Amino acid sequence: MPTAPTISPREREVLLALADRLTNAEIAERLYVSVRTVESHVSALLRKLDARDRRELAARAPGPATPAGLVTGTPRPPTSFVGRAAECDALVRLVAESRVTTVLGPGGMGKTRLAVAATEAAASHFPDGATFVNLVPSRPGSVLESVAAGLGVLPHPQQPLPDAVAAQLAGRALLVLDNCEHVADDVADVITALTSANPALRVLTTSRERLGVPGETVLQLGPLPAAAELFAERARAVDPAFDADPAQLAALCRELGGSPLNIELAAARVASLGIEALRAGLADDPLRVLATGRGPDRHKSLRSVIEWSHRLLDAEERTVLARVSRFRNRFALADAAALAPDLSLGAVSDVLGRLVDKSLVTAHREEGVWTLFDGVARFAREQLAASGEAVEVGVRHREWAARRARELTGRLGGDWRDGFDRVADDLRACVAEGEPAHDLTADLARLAYARGFLAEAVAHWRTAADRAPSAAVAAADLARAGSGVHLLTHARDHFDLLLVAAGRATGDPATRASCLAAAVVLAERFRGSGFITDPVPDAELDRLLAEAAEAPAAGVAVARAWRSGSGPQSVDPEAAERAVAAASGDPLLLSAALDARCTAQALAGRPDQAYRTTEERLSLVTTLDRTDPHAAVEVLDAFRAAITYAVATGALSDALALSRRAAGDPALAGHPYWGTSGLVTTLALTGRFAEALEAADELWRASLPRNATLGVPLLAAALAAGLSGDEPSMAAWRARAAAVAGVPTPAGSANLAPLDAFVRARVALHTGTGLAERLPEAGARFTPGRFNGYAAGVAAELAVVLDAPDAEEYLSRAEHHATHNTWTAAAVTRALARRNGDAELFAAAAKQFGELGAVFEAEAG
Repeated sequence: MPTAPTISPREREVLLALADRLTNAEIAERLYVSVRTVESHVSALLRKLDARDRRELAARAPGPATPAGLVTGTPRPPTSFVGRAAECDALVRLVAESRVTTVLGPGGMGKTRLAVAATEAAASHFPDGATFVNLVPSRPGSVLESVAAGLGVLPHPQQPLPDAVAAQLAGRALLVLDNCEHVADDVADVITALTSANPALRVLTTSRERLGVPGETVLQLGPLPAAAELFAERARAVDPAFDADPAQLAALCRELGGSPLNIELAAARVASLGIEALRAGLADDPLRVLATGRGPDRHKSLRSVIEWSHRLLDAEERTVLARVSRFRNRFALADAAALAPDLSLGAVSDVLGRLVDKSLVTAHREEGVWTLFDGVARFAREQLAASGEAVEVGVRHREWAARRARELTGRLGGDWRDGFDRVADDLRACVAEGEPAHDLTADLARLAYARGFLAEAVAHWRTAADRAPSAAVAAADLARAGSGVHLLTHARDHFDLLLVAAGRATGDPATRASCLAAAVVLAERFRGSGFITDPVPDAELDRLLAEAAEAPAAGVAVARAWRSGSGPQSVDPEAAERAVAAASGDPLLLSAALDARCTAQALAGRPDQAYRTTEERLSLVTTLDRTDPHAAVEVLDAFRAAITYAVATGALSDALALSRRAAGDPALAGHPYWGTSGLVTTLALTGRFAEALEAADELWRASLPRNATLGVPLLAAALAAGLSGDEPSMAAWRARAAAVAGVPTPAGSANLAPLDAFVRARVALHTGTGLAERLPEAGARFTPGRFNGYAAGVAAELAVVLDAPDAEEYLSRAEHHATHNTWTAAAVTRALARRNGDAELFAAAAKQFGELGAVFEAEAG
């Protein structure tokens, strides 16, 4: 039987490249070898595989192995993995057994290559996938953002980034963090937080120093055992005829310290120097000799390479290289020309081409852009700083950045994201230089917000306020920063920033009045949610309102409406109407005024009217610009209110549709709290218990802040559990609702008491147990809200079932709510059916519940 041809690792790489339909020149570029070497390998493959041409070779290329677990982010090494099979096997075992495994060793020892090989080998053990993150670009304080980017996670309004990353790394997953030494402390903090959140998570790191996290297992990487084998393979890649005395080769590898990096760099020189000359050069100046290969800046050998190459450049090449080093990312020809106005476009193009030929600039032909290796860029910036044109080039770069930022903000809503991603680091660098460029800073804030970088956007708006040309502009910047903070944390920080804005506007009475009025509105509207632990005293709000009223401001009428009632969050109807009239020309103010009207209607016991107002408000705010954080605050609150009053009127089908819209709205998409909370409540009330409990679990895992409003969906989950026959789970959800509301029991919260009474009474009615205990709870008089009618309806049914002497009184009270709550109306019909034993009334009640979308109630009989 004929034996299968032996294909070397390098030949296999060439074969795979042929399968990708690459030319010899493209293969040479991919594998960092000469075109002549590629031709040699292709000839050998044609002979070994008995193929007639390249097409036939491509057809015989092997397919890649497909691991059971998905691996993302691993770099594609240009050469094969040689010499650390035993370490790889050991690392695969350690990764499976230990929470945190660190591959430890000095620079150039092959830690990254080993981690890549081990990750691919271990992937089948991780059904939830493996993610490889290179931390070389990270800086102190940005490790979590780097991990989030590697996972494809973006911060969303009101969801802390650590929670978003932890949620993405659920289940048995592997996270690989490469090159940790320069951010070791941050890496340790991130790993500790992530492994605490998910004990099944496994983390593999590479570093030059121990991380010192609990449970860390270290694999110390020493000199490469198969050093001679690696040298020979890499040498043959550049010189297929390479051959050396084994003893001489072993001595050379010892002189190289067994470092894979040193071996790779030395092997790249052997074709031109030979072993003897190479060893002589190493003995004299090893850094200079080894620096002729390609390697990352962090290995400290590129400086001599760059210096050598830089000395070979002519004056024009040095000038252009220094200027384009200002770019932090990819740059196009027009970008480079903007920093070289003394050269024609053709001249800049020609120089860039020459720099590419000299391996100082990399061309990405498909995209029409260029990049500089990090080490080259750093060296070139040093040359620029030492030149006489550093200040002038810096000014040109900032002017270019301002034009690009303004152009991108003009394209918001269209095709702008890729363009922003390419120039974002340049915009950030220019803003960070401290020049008083207000417009650039404000534009960057707007772009960062639209891209989902909420915390960054807030910081830029605050910086923009410091650079603003006027008090009015500064106040507008701080107000946007406040809205962003509101989405990130809570309304109290928003309030504080509005007061800062008012302080900046001391010499501008109208602007100051607007800021003060907005602060008063904010404090009253969100008193029950965003001001949970630290409400603003009434006397302080009255003082702010009085000062605001001294100057003309459209928001003063809205602020007066919110302070017009007899207590917190109570609104006089006439004041609300005056606010709506005064705010008619400003959609954001009008939304706050409509919210005041809605509150007045609800407190008057007319949730049906409140629901119609919220529909009007929702139609208004969903037309607003979603790249403005002011709009996001209003959209968030309008959806919350619309869902609230749809439920309060029994319009459950509407509430469910609104909840699904909210969960997918661009301003709320991915939001861990409000985007899901309404959905849980409506799913439970419509009888979709399994879906409700699944959504509630997702909500609970989002680490809810203390907020009574967020107790509502947790009580809805208690209803779903209780009506599903799981009383222990019902008790657990009630306890969670109390914890989120910050009270011993849900009944201790005025906001939650009617819903809790309804939940317990409805489950008792379903199970037939404890009815007498639940009747007085459900029949109590509650602060007007969305669930009073539900409690009154189930109380009427309980009273009838118990044949209570005051059953007619309970029925009468329920009938009052039934005039504006169709769910309560159906419950009253069913109560009358129970009292009279009337089959037709039972059928009528079932039809009423069915029309509302309450599937469980329609079938309960």
